[in-house]
Amino acid sequence: MSQPATSAALARLRHSLGDPLFIRSGNVMEATPRAQGIIESTREVIEIIDRDILSGPTFDPATSDQEFVFCLSEVGEVVFLPALFQSLRSAAPNTRIRTVSLAPDELVESLHEGRVDAVLGYFPDLTTPNIYQQRLFSHDLVCLIRLDHPLAGERLSLEDFRSLEHLQVRDGSRRQEMFEAHLTKAGIHRNIVLQTSHYMSVPSIIERSDLIVVLPRTVANMYTHNLNVRMVEPPVDIPRYDLKQYWHARFHEAPRSVWLRRLIMSVFNG
Repeated sequence: MSQPATSAALARLRHSLGDPLFIRSGNVMEATPRAQGIIESTREVIEIIDRDILSGPTFDPATSDQEFVFCLSEVGEVVFLPALFQSLRSAAPNTRIRTVSLAPDELVESLHEGRVDAVLGYFPDLTTPNIYQQRLFSHDLVCLIRLDHPLAGERLSLEDFRSLEHLQVRDGSRRQEMFEAHLTKAGIHRNIVLQTSHYMSVPSIIERSDLIVVLPRTVANMYTHNLNVRMVEPPVDIPRYDLKQYWHARFHEAPRSVWLRRLIMSVFNG
């Protein structure tokens, strides 16, 4: 500090504390008993400010035993949870993981209050101010049929797509709405003979029938590894959609949130 700034600061301290604090003795300034009495306490306060406030919070994944909460759709759990669980437990072995499924109007409040650390998946309506989003990778849809289905080839014709009997999964996701809107716009009608609200029964039904189902490629790929089903490409180009991670601006600089977002990006980017 310059000499005038130091003098002004000393004047404010003298006024606040009601004591001269330092008096001139020859060529030096000597502390008064009041100043000597507060020096050690002042040093302790400054050390606390430097250590606990100015240095900022930290997060050590190796020692943390906190819980991470993610909002995922049913498909999101299939796509994200296995790899996410493995990576989190490897980097932060003492942490706990919980997933929830929330209605769109609950997402923003849960992110704002910190009840949910991140939302992962396809949530095109999550555009509220103060909500950050980051693209992880693009996804697409494929068709699934039984392995010995009479239909041959790697891609369906439009005629086959229309004539085959369909299993439809109505899971209430925006991805499904996007797909249905695309078919309607293209004037494509499906012969839907069975509807279900989740994916659990899909592979068992498909491998025992001539039905066809449209579902995310990652889910279909998982089924083809272990069951008597195979993927075929749809007859029309269905728009790809981006899977993202979302978080609230309140936690944008929080070390725990920063670490988590970087981990998620490293696992799923591309």
